[in-house]
Amino acid sequence: MRIGFDARLVNETGVGRYIKNLLINLAKINKHDEFLVFTGSRELKYLPNLPSSFIKIALDVRWHSLTEQLWLPFILGKYKLDLVHFPYFSLPVFYQGRFVVTVHDLIIDHETTGRASRWPYPVYMLKKSAYRMLMRRALSKAEHVFAISEATAGEIKAHYAEARDKVSVTYDALDENFLKTLNNAENTSVYLPRGKPYLIYVGNAYPHKNLEKLVLLFPQIEREHQVRLILVGNDDFFYPRLKRLAKDAGAGKSVIFFGKADDAELAALYRQAEGFISPALMEGFGLPLLEAVAAGCLPVVSDIPAFREIWGDALIYFDPNESKSIRKAIAFFLTLSRKEKNTRLSGAKERSRRFSWEKTARDTDWQYQRFK
Repeated sequence: MRIGFDARLVNETGVGRYIKNLLINLAKINKHDEFLVFTGSRELKYLPNLPSSFIKIALDVRWHSLTEQLWLPFILGKYKLDLVHFPYFSLPVFYQGRFVVTVHDLIIDHETTGRASRWPYPVYMLKKSAYRMLMRRALSKAEHVFAISEATAGEIKAHYAEARDKVSVTYDALDENFLKTLNNAENTSVYLPRGKPYLIYVGNAYPHKNLEKLVLLFPQIEREHQVRLILVGNDDFFYPRLKRLAKDAGAGKSVIFFGKADDAELAALYRQAEGFISPALMEGFGLPLLEAVAAGCLPVVSDIPAFREIWGDALIYFDPNESKSIRKAIAFFLTLSRKEKNTRLSGAKERSRRFSWEKTARDTDWQYQRFK
């Protein structure tokens, strides 16, 4: 077959890791098909090294754009592809060829306030209506839909009846390059904030991450337990808004905004942290938790379906809607002995071994082959 792969988001955080690792492992197991990998001219350098059967093609079409909807179908059409894989919901719904799509979460479906957008509320609601229409059309036309967890698959089936009979789960896994960096991290010189111990959060600052509640809690948590919070991530809208909140609330000394970190910095930050914390209200999978556990950093997290599915009883959970529950979980975590933490970490590492990019690639390729 001649398979197209949309890698335009290869330099983004979560979906970028998905794209890179899936391509690397598809190249290991699929020796008979030809892949055309499309990404922006500036993003070509971020693609992994791939064999000659994976042809890299510059495609400067921005996702979530009118050009994507009107022009991309014609571009893809000229390559006479047997199948296209869109690893993200941003895809051209007027494309007439066969395609499969990966859905990482349906968080936008649950957002009603408009706080997840920089646009005014009426514009946000208009864009959300367009998203719902495009998603429904895309899922109805897709040959197959990949979900990154059973929690996400359940959401798809609940929200989009047209996709119920064509969803399968292909889990995320630990990024292979991060694992290599982690194994060499002890010899890496990285600046780490000095002073009190800290809990670490890694990811974006979208409203569903629930970071505002955590930031407002941390002055009290620092006074009671002598521990700070380090937030790792960056953007030009949500993190600045969170910084203003921290300043206005007097949390400036309790919360450190580290900014964007590369893999070497992440590995060092995880290793030195007291623990990892995620107060998210909803997630599709939660890749940073895999990274933290691999680095020996025990997570304290929201009691939400995706985290329970992946980690079972290995982690420490709290109700993300209740400040008291968050404080209680942190207090319990900080009183654990090293032996108790290691026991929990051993259980978490055992569960994490269930997920591998090779298995995800094999399950993905099996679906490809159905359309020969």
